[in-house]
Amino acid sequence: MSPTYIALIILFGVAIMAGIAFAVQDFENKKREKHLRLLTLKTAIRRATHLLESFPPILISNEIHNLLCKYISVRWDAVVELEPSETNKAQKSTFQSRAASVPEAMNHPAGSMSVFNNSVEANRALGVVKEFAGFVAEITNKGDIRAEQAEHLTKEAKRIYMRIEIDIDLIQAMETEETQAAEVVIHYYRSCFKKLQNLNINQTLDRQLYEIRTHITQLAEQIDQHHEEKRQAEEAAKDSGKKFNF
Repeated sequence: MSPTYIALIILFGVAIMAGIAFAVQDFENKKREKHLRLLTLKTAIRRATHLLESFPPILISNEIHNLLCKYISVRWDAVVELEPSETNKAQKSTFQSRAASVPEAMNHPAGSMSVFNNSVEANRALGVVKEFAGFVAEITNKGDIRAEQAEHLTKEAKRIYMRIEIDIDLIQAMETEETQAAEVVIHYYRSCFKKLQNLNINQTLDRQLYEIRTHITQLAEQIDQHHEEKRQAEEAAKDSGKKFNF
């Protein structure tokens, strides 16, 4: 066997080894890219699902609900396309069934001035709305939604955020009322009423405004009664003084 023939065999072997190495590396790169893509998609799904589940039901609008559902649905489609396992298909199907049902509009709880039970719950809602606004900004920068839609959703989030802040003020006023006189807290309620009235663009806050106005009226009656009792007591004291020539 000539040296030239041996050299050709060696070169051929090296070429085969290089080809195999390239194919293996290419396979690993694609596998890694697929894994990273799946990880990115599922992370996005978890984040949007968290927002959907954490957003206070009484405050979420149809636009916000539809955006989150569509965002999650598109990513489940991509997950199943990349990895059509039975688990992924089942999770996609479960979400689609849930997204298909439109949530019923929730009315303001009768007899309550706030939609929240306490300030902790309200502050948690503030965090969710703030996170949603950041989410909208991110997906807008990525080109997932139009700028016009993002602007509308951002304004809606700001309005909801402002409403929650008013609810926090209302909760603080209710807590203050437990230890302070009506004259002290009625001004806080009136301020909250005015702020909430400015947000009542589509009359969706009518019930809450009614509850606050009713409470303000009751406090005003208590104040008037207190003043009347004080006046009568002062007059009785004067009459008593005249009787005894004081």
